[in-house]
Amino acid sequence: MQKATLFKKLISLILLVLSFTSDLYAQEISPMLVGNNAWYTNPSDQVWQLTKDCGVKTIRIGGNAYNDNMPSNGTLSGWVDKIREIGAVPIIQVSQKISASQAAGVVQYFNVTLVAQGKSPIKYWNIGNEPWLEANEPPIADVAPDVESYFKPLSAAMKEVDPTIKIFGPDFSYYIEEAINDLFGGANDIAGKIPGKDYYYCDGISWHRYPQDNDINLAYEGLAGYETSIKKCKAKVDQINNDYNRTGEDALEWSIGEFNAKDGSLVHTWENGQMFGGVLGLCMKYEAKYAATWSMFENSGSRQGSDFSFIDGQNMVPRASYRHLEFVAKHFTGEYLNGESSNTNTIVFGAKDGNKISMMIMNRESGRKLNYTVRLNLENKSQVNGELFSIDASSSETYSASIDPNTTHVLIFENQQLIKYTYNSNHFDNELAPSRVDFNNTSTDNSQTAFEIAIATDYQNVINKAQNTYMRPKDGAANQKIHQWETSAQAAGDF
Repeated sequence: MQKATLFKKLISLILLVLSFTSDLYAQEISPMLVGNNAWYTNPSDQVWQLTKDCGVKTIRIGGNAYNDNMPSNGTLSGWVDKIREIGAVPIIQVSQKISASQAAGVVQYFNVTLVAQGKSPIKYWNIGNEPWLEANEPPIADVAPDVESYFKPLSAAMKEVDPTIKIFGPDFSYYIEEAINDLFGGANDIAGKIPGKDYYYCDGISWHRYPQDNDINLAYEGLAGYETSIKKCKAKVDQINNDYNRTGEDALEWSIGEFNAKDGSLVHTWENGQMFGGVLGLCMKYEAKYAATWSMFENSGSRQGSDFSFIDGQNMVPRASYRHLEFVAKHFTGEYLNGESSNTNTIVFGAKDGNKISMMIMNRESGRKLNYTVRLNLENKSQVNGELFSIDASSSETYSASIDPNTTHVLIFENQQLIKYTYNSNHFDNELAPSRVDFNNTSTDNSQTAFEIAIATDYQNVINKAQNTYMRPKDGAANQKIHQWETSAQAAGDF
């Protein structure tokens, strides 16, 4: 008995040590990480194309409207086809208000009927959406019993049809800690196995967040709120996996099913874009399965009310949120690399995929340009001129440059080459794409070749935009408009 007790204590100590050291090791980045939501009406072909161009990896079909009026299987199938056509993974939410047999019928249609016709099954599912808000904000103590009452029968029926599916929930409107604790390991537990089966009711904790405080900077206080919830969620997932011995394919995961600023006027801001970059950095660090912004396009992209689009409606151009999603989707794959910054106003993180090392640097300050040195390892702490930004890539490579206020840099090191993307608030204000410069020498950014490439790329972007927006046959004002766009691009630091 004494030996058994000592053994249990030893195991507990090992798990405790592992929990404290987990941040020291690179984390695998989920290939589904960068996600979005398709709102209730079918997006236009242009919206689908822009979403594809962004590189989004996951699209959730869900939201409150699906609870009240679940679309037909045929309608859902059309959207699933669109999602797959752009190279993304579909997630289908079933309503918390339908019967168990109806929920099973949806799985039957997609994972049996359509599979027999040659289509791929749907692996990822949600049950319900924002149940606390759906129930008109009852006392928090009442939330978990309500979720348990519909989640268990729906999940059991769905998995009876296809035990291989993965169900995430409960998709609270924010990380409601008390209710999560009740549902995962508490009085209303949905973390265990379905009786008589070798699979579980719930495969992932999912929740939403839209910072509700007024007069905050989303890139600072908005992001801090996400960090608090993400750390709590990761700790809960680790606890359940330990307590329930859930490992491998059975391990409980976590995700953010919806995230954004709280309304259209804040969605269309520079700081919201940098908040997106920070959220995805945290999701990589703490091993999220997916993080899906809300949404692709709605309310005509009007910058008001329920406009949560990542595309602006005025000229159908990507917003700052889109650009930061695009950076991560296209350039941050493989293993997450922890970052360190000597300046608390600057966020730094990276990724390594084979010979490719990617690094994001976000200067959130609004009034100060920073000189910096990049080191691709965390061991060298020797003093530098300016700021020191480091990522844990175990490489001796260095790079020195400067970053303007309200600016994001993405650096890609591969085979002794460097690609540098610059995107800042001036690009955003003037509806310009990020600039790109290619270097043959990774130590500097003032070579003749780099300057010529910047001119060739960004000057043509400016001319194209001026012509597309303002040029008319024999329009004498066109040259003046072109000059204005040239000036704005120079102010943005493009060339």
